[in-house]
Amino acid sequence: MSDSFNVQTATLVLGQFSGATEVPLFNVPTSGGGITVQEVWAYQNGTGGSAITAGTAIGAKLVTMGTVATGGTPAVDGTVGTFAGTIVTAAGVVHKLTLSTPFVEAGKFIGFDETAGTVAAGLTIQLAYVLGK
Repeated sequence: MSDSFNVQTATLVLGQFSGATEVPLFNVPTSGGGITVQEVWAYQNGTGGSAITAGTAIGAKLVTMGTVATGGTPAVDGTVGTFAGTIVTAAGVVHKLTLSTPFVEAGKFIGFDETAGTVAAGLTIQLAYVLGK
């Protein structure tokens, strides 16, 4: 038997988006001791590629956001990783996140932060992670 561990995946869908406000996309459960992100990919999800202007470039990163009660807005408190420079969101083009702080504590959120440009037709962000450190 080969060495292996139980990798989980989550598909995070971000619709059309423009603005400097971070958006929470994924909550790490308070039980389980946190997660370690293994890799993250992003690709355009708008109508099979037809709803976006080819060559639209955005700056983007995933951030950690603090715990919050119902009805509150979690504050950014760290960076999971960034996409290199600006990424071109076009049909069939995938982009890999460069991880900087892959461990996310239990109870925190993982959010999207657009640093430049406009997400014209949405992104799918695929997150692979394991439970614990």
